[in-house]
Parts: sequence; structure tokens; C-alpha cells
Amino acid sequence: MVKSSAKILFYNDNSDSIVAAAGRISTTKGSAIEIYEKSCEKDITENIALIQKIMSSGHTSVLEHVFLNLAFEHVSVFVEQFIIEFRLASFTVKSRRYVDFGNMGYVMPEFGGEKEKSGKMRKLYEKHMDFLFAEYHNLLEQGIPKEDARFVLPYSFRSNFYCTVNAREFLKIVNEMVWGRGKEYPEIAALGESLRKQCEERMPFLKFGCSVEQEKSGRIKSLFSKEKEGSSWIDDSLAGIPSEFKHKDANENLVDLWNTSTDTPEEIICRAAMLEAGMEHWQEIEVKEPRLQKEVIREVLSHGRKRELEQVNVTAFFRGISLAGVTHLARHRMQSIVVPKYIEICSFDSYIVPKTIEKAGLKVKYENVFFETKRVAEQLKEMGMQDQDMIYLLLSGLKVPVLTTMNANELFTFLRLRTCQRAQWEIADHARELLWILRKKHPVLFSLYGPSCYVTGECPEGKMSCGQKGKVRDFYTMGE
Repeated sequence: MVKSSAKILFYNDNSDSIVAAAGRISTTKGSAIEIYEKSCEKDITENIALIQKIMSSGHTSVLEHVFLNLAFEHVSVFVEQFIIEFRLASFTVKSRRYVDFGNMGYVMPEFGGEKEKSGKMRKLYEKHMDFLFAEYHNLLEQGIPKEDARFVLPYSFRSNFYCTVNAREFLKIVNEMVWGRGKEYPEIAALGESLRKQCEERMPFLKFGCSVEQEKSGRIKSLFSKEKEGSSWIDDSLAGIPSEFKHKDANENLVDLWNTSTDTPEEIICRAAMLEAGMEHWQEIEVKEPRLQKEVIREVLSHGRKRELEQVNVTAFFRGISLAGVTHLARHRMQSIVVPKYIEICSFDSYIVPKTIEKAGLKVKYENVFFETKRVAEQLKEMGMQDQDMIYLLLSGLKVPVLTTMNANELFTFLRLRTCQRAQWEIADHARELLWILRKKHPVLFSLYGPSCYVTGECPEGKMSCGQKGKVRDFYTMGE
């Protein structure tokens, strides 16, 4: 059977010289080019010694000057989901909306333990995987779109994707795969170890090690268990702040916390815009008039650098989004997203049912897929299948809760893409409902948010356009 693999396709050949030059430039005379050329002339061992000394001091940003192109081949979609949550990287994946995954195959766990028992588990697992892929094929033959048929695919189905990442983030990813959250999943840990070994020759200055993410969820649970038991503790750090922390001039604060509780998001953005424009008394000027707010925000939105919007944050709770939908959400990098451990939160009784399934009269057949998978999962669990292998039985249509925080600039991008008529319908439904809630709460700001054709007047989809620009614009105009 084909095995999962990860390969370094390309990296900076002179990476040690580039990183060493970055380390030297802060304290060395000469121009950027001169320092780089001198670093190229140095022996590689001298460059490596310098780099590791810099890294031991915590100055790891020098690693960001070199990058790697990675290819993940025939890995499970679970691996894909794990990797794309690292936001300081670029990804291009094979689309489940347009590509038939019926013949992509699936990952087969090792099924450790007693040989006879593991053989029985393997046979049952393989039989059920074949059943799931047959159901996927059947849905396609019944005219169900690929983007809806995919919900019956298990998280073992194979995916292929590219990733481009700087060396600092690469170090973090591999550490997480081998020693952090990924270590309990053999496939992820093995891929991480493979990448680490490939990197030993290419970038020998990288020092891999343990991750601080180990067992975090277990510690969190134990803390709340102690709280329930009535344990008490006193934190000396809450007793007071040393006087040395305070700026000596008691009449002047060097820093203030901006009390945003009294300002609306619109007012915050307007004040930030005034500050950026160099206006005096920007904190005192009255900015409560809705028309003025809207004109200022409209002007901010017309520029490429919308830092004023980034002073406003929105935290959204997606009550139940499919595992497939999480992939769409996690691709937006400028956010703080909290995704639960699937194996602990997923229930085979909570899943998404596409309208195309209902219209085709296939709901009973579709729901039977989830029922059968639940039955097989329980059977395999009783036979001794480990949680790290059970992950492959989860179906793409299972729903999970997700929490995320985005600033208003990233939210502008998210809503512009995900409220588009061509966006995948599930993530579009979530995006439109989020926009509806935001418009009710902060109408001036979010009346300017919507799909590209609404906010810019142009459709970026070209020949793939829905052809309903006027209708869509009218829908989002809100009677203006």
C-alpha cells in the first residue's frame, strides 16, 4: 500500500550564509551586500556556530530569511488539517469541491498489539473504508456534487498539497509533529521525523527539540478538576506591583490602556484614522455621527493598508461546522482560531446534511453511512483500537464547535471571499450569518462589508462569475 510521505523540494542552497549574515548585520560594520559576501566566504562550521549562538539567545527571527518548499504526498486529510493550522506558511491543496477523491485511497493504521486481534481490526477497518468510498461513488453517480458527496469520506482519505515556509516556522512545525501535538499520531510523527532527517544535511544549523504544547489539554482538564474539588490557592503575584515598575514622573504615564468599552468599533476606527493622519486632539474630537463614521471607514477601506481596522477585534463562535468546513476556515491565516481535539469532541450523531442529499431523496441512505460508521467505530474500540487510529474513522461531515478571533481587516477579507455566491455553501452560510449578526450590532461599519462585487463593484471570478452581480449588490445594500 502507498505510504504517506513529505519531501523537501527546494531550499536556499546558501542558507547558512544568509542566516549568518542576518545575525552579523546588527553588530558588524559594512553594507548588507558586503556582510553577506563575507559570510559566504566563511567556513560553514563558523557560520553554524554563530547561528546556534544567536538562536540560544532566543533571537530566532534570523531563520526567517530562508525558506523551504515542501510536498506532502498521499497523506491523510487529517495530516493536511494539522499542517494548515500553522498560519505562517503558504498552502495549496487539492480541492475536494472539484476533484473526484474516490480513487485517492486511504491511510491504513499500524494496528499494534496482538497479531490475531490486530488482523481482525485491520480486516474490519478495510471493509468499512471500502464501504465508505463505495458510498461516495454512489452519491456521485446519483448526481450529488463532489462538494456534498465528500461529507461521507473518512479522515483517512489521502490528500496531496504543497507548503512553503520559512525556516523558523518549519522548525516549529517539525517540533510539533515529532514532540508536540502530533506525537500521539504515528503518521504525523513519522512525517515530522522524515522532514527532520531531510533537513539535517540541507540546514544543519537548525536545532530541533521538544515542544511546549505537549500534554497541554490534559493539564487544562486537571486544573478544572481541582477547581471542582474545591482546592484553593493564593498567588503572591496578585498582592501588588513593585514601585520600580512605575515611571518616575507620576504626572505623566508612558502608556495607557485605551478604554474601548466606551467607544463603538466605528469610533475606534475613526480615532485610529485621525491619529494616522496626524490630527491633533484625535482622542477628544466627536466622532459619533453615523454619516461621518461611514465616510471615514469607506476611505480607510479604499486603501491597501487598513491598519485602522486592525484596532477592532471580533470573536465568533461557530457552534457546529463540519470537519470539511474547518479546513475552509483555518486557511485564513490572520486569526486566532481554537479547534478542539476531534477524537474527544466529535459525535457520529452530529453531522451536516446537504440540501442536495435531501432533494435527491437520499437522506436515509446518507444518514445510514454515519450510523454504520458509529457502529464500526464502537466495535473497533472494543477490540482495542487506539484513539490515534480512531481519528481515521471520523467522517468529513461531522460537526465540531470552533472559536476564532479576527481583527476587522481580516474579517473584511474573510467576508469578502466567503459571502461570495461561488464560495462553498457551508462556509458561505456561516459567513452570511456572521455578517447579519455584525450588521445588527454595528450597522455603520459592517454595512460596508460583503462579497467583492458589493464592496469593490467588481467581480474577481472572471469566467467563473455567478453572473448576478447586480442582484447580489442589491441584496447586500440594505436599502441604502
